[in-house]
Amino acid sequence: MKHFKAIAAMSENRVIGHGNKIPWHLPEDFQWFKKMTLGNITVMGRKTFESLGQPLANRKNLILTRHPRRLIKSHPEVFGAYKEWRGGSHLKSPYQFHFTKIDGNHEEDILIFNSLEMLNPAEFPIEIFICGGAQIYAQALPFCSDLFLTRVKRHVEGDAFFPAFEDRFELVEDVLDREEFSIRHYRNSALLRLGV
Repeated sequence: MKHFKAIAAMSENRVIGHGNKIPWHLPEDFQWFKKMTLGNITVMGRKTFESLGQPLANRKNLILTRHPRRLIKSHPEVFGAYKEWRGGSHLKSPYQFHFTKIDGNHEEDILIFNSLEMLNPAEFPIEIFICGGAQIYAQALPFCSDLFLTRVKRHVEGDAFFPAFEDRFELVEDVLDREEFSIRHYRNSALLRLGV
């Protein structure tokens, strides 16, 4: 059975955002995020998508929002470069909106769902990475097999926080350790016990 994976960065006081922005600048960590997600699906909430200002290149961007039409209408600068597939009926997924770049590059499609429950990871041949924000992480972590977590080695001011995960995940690998941050790979404890 295929599961989601989560990828995140948090400070020592669990901050992941401040004013809809990332409150640090760590180019090496951004490169790690890009390497892990390139060619895959990134799942994010509306606020995270809007904070980026544009879709992540060379990835399918899946946006979760309760108001998809409002999102589409408020960002003509983004969605004007895409053509819409009504209802996504050409695939077996029940999402509401599917946009493909006008140049036909399906690797950069934008998919819009109104809930995580509508998304079945088994329907996609590529990995699905949960990328934020706080509410999306809280909803998705119970369904994730892996968590790749950057720990920023400082306390920062913020208004978005990473949810508790320690009772559900076990550390399996220290991926990288730098002066300003470390990256750790955690696995879902229940799946580890099952040998998955």
